[in-house]
Amino acid sequence: MKLSLNKSLLSRMAYLYQFMRKRTVLIVLIYLVLGGVWLIMGARWIDNINELSPGEDFSWLYTYKNIFFLFVSAAILFLLIEMYRASLTTVEKNYKQLFEGSPAVIYVFDKTNFQFLKVNNVMIRKYGYTEKELMEMTVMDIRPLEESSRLNDYLSTKHDEGSETGIWLHQKKNGMLFHQLISHHSTVYEGKPAYTVIAIDVEQHIKAEEKIKELLNTYETVTSVTNDVIWEYCPYTDRMQWMNGFSEIFGYTADAREDSGEWVLDKIHPEDKNRLVSSMELAFKQLSNSWRCEYRFLCADGIYKEVSNQAFILLDGQGKTEKMVGALRDITVRKDYEKRLLHKNSMLKEIAWNNSHEIRRPLSNILGLTKLLNTDPDIPQAQAELLQLLEKSAVELDEIIIKINDSLQDLNPES
Repeated sequence: MKLSLNKSLLSRMAYLYQFMRKRTVLIVLIYLVLGGVWLIMGARWIDNINELSPGEDFSWLYTYKNIFFLFVSAAILFLLIEMYRASLTTVEKNYKQLFEGSPAVIYVFDKTNFQFLKVNNVMIRKYGYTEKELMEMTVMDIRPLEESSRLNDYLSTKHDEGSETGIWLHQKKNGMLFHQLISHHSTVYEGKPAYTVIAIDVEQHIKAEEKIKELLNTYETVTSVTNDVIWEYCPYTDRMQWMNGFSEIFGYTADAREDSGEWVLDKIHPEDKNRLVSSMELAFKQLSNSWRCEYRFLCADGIYKEVSNQAFILLDGQGKTEKMVGALRDITVRKDYEKRLLHKNSMLKEIAWNNSHEIRRPLSNILGLTKLLNTDPDIPQAQAELLQLLEKSAVELDEIIIKINDSLQDLNPES
């Protein structure tokens, strides 16, 4: 908005300047045309009178014609000059309104010594100086030292006018630095060659750009140590835009990939493609603001990687999907770990089975035999005591096996 305002001010000033020049040329043209018509038509009129009255001398008519032309041309010139003065007053009034009523800083300075010739009230408020103080200063005084030398080099060489000349660092009376977007054009002020300058404060834009750069640097740092790839997709145009990290993780360079959804869909494992498309269509149908899916993605080296893809869905005014912004994460390591866990879980289940059936079966036989032997009344006392100890140990072993089996059930990932 500020940039368009800047261009609008320049275009209005240029229009007023061209308008003044055109009115001057118009006055000259009107005078020449009327004078030429009078001279030609008057001479022909006198010649016709001489032909009708060949014996009489009408040369005195030329004198009266010239005198009449002087009075008429003087009256016409007076009217034209008054009209020009009236239009000039209007132009000057418009210039003053434009100069003082503009929300931008406008000032005029001398081309030779760079001293201020005219400043508007916006500049007085913006820089903190009084008008008298500014009139005793040059354009170098409202810039830091390093910027003054840069400006001096710029003005001393040939440069473009009437358009934005870039962003320059300015300095207020209190020493505060801020950035201004400058546009200027040549003019003449009170007989002196000068520049008219329009300055737009873009300090907030500069800070916003610096913040964006800082965030981008943070984002690049984060993405360099993670497996996340930020992407943006527009369903209307089928255009996919990848951020940093895609080439590094999946191996596709910018020349080797197509930025379209169809190209991405072609790289999904055939067994996962229908599931992904169905989940995305369901999210669109339900007007959901998020979507997530895990699948296998083909890399440039021909190997599939396990990925997790989740996105925010942005809707337009009609409730249709306008854009998707998401993060694609390489979860191959996690999936491999899950597979190893499943394998270990299978081994644990096998151990639990052996523990419950294979080990407890002979243990049950031992318990049965000890009970059977304890019923024999002819067993010596010493052997009876050993059988009781054996039975007690077998019971304790059975309890331990039951506890181990319960622990294995608790460790089952599926539960």
